[in-house]
Amino acid sequence: MISTNDLVNANFLEHPFLMYPDTRFFFPHFTEQRKVIEIAYGFMGSNNDPQKNLGVIAGPVGAGKTMLALKLASSVHANLDQGITHGIYMKTNTITEPRHFLMTVIDALGLPSSRSNANRLGSIFNHLADTPQGLLLVLDGPPVDQDYLFEMLTWSVENNKKIKTLIFLQDLYETTTNLGDLNEFLGLYHPFRAPSVQEIANMLYSRCKMAGHPDPLSLLDEKEILNIASNSHNSLTNALIQANQYLEELLEEKKSKLTIMDI
Repeated sequence: MISTNDLVNANFLEHPFLMYPDTRFFFPHFTEQRKVIEIAYGFMGSNNDPQKNLGVIAGPVGAGKTMLALKLASSVHANLDQGITHGIYMKTNTITEPRHFLMTVIDALGLPSSRSNANRLGSIFNHLADTPQGLLLVLDGPPVDQDYLFEMLTWSVENNKKIKTLIFLQDLYETTTNLGDLNEFLGLYHPFRAPSVQEIANMLYSRCKMAGHPDPLSLLDEKEILNIASNSHNSLTNALIQANQYLEELLEEKKSKLTIMDI
């Protein structure tokens, strides 16, 4: 396990290859992810068809959906002219009950808590109706409970699309079966490809720079970075795991040499 001292001694301020839920480590140079961001912003800013307030973005495992979802949820505050002032990210596999979904929205909007799901839903609608604020729900995974989301999207149709939803799914082939009755609101469907070997290599280098290393190639040379990217099978997750393992081995080797020299 890499310690803080190991990182400091290797000229890092942070660990570059951990799966941070931190949008500072979002790498905006994947061609397909840039396209997704542009399409998503276009969808969020459009009020052309109030019936279509649900977007689905689908990609393969390890393609970077979670970081992309976090980035979109956290950046909508800069788009007040589009009427969206609250972006809420939800990892759907952590939502075990319908009330958890509603409670997350209630907390994000700063509304008083309630014991009743009906009251929670009513509180959300009343708040959005009485203020210029809008809501963007970003779901990382298929919605666990569709009933309340259906009610929210139905209300949104009648209220100038104040609630919009983006769902990030893994399944490229059976996407609509994950949505059920929500399909009637579907206004955006965009599948995206996994990043290329060169894009992953660039991402690994960029993470080292963002973590504070002045010269990443002195630690992981270009050949090694490309080798890790190639062996990742176009998965960002696999690339980060392999890069982390390589860094651990490299730092252990450096510590071992220092110990021998000290003796």
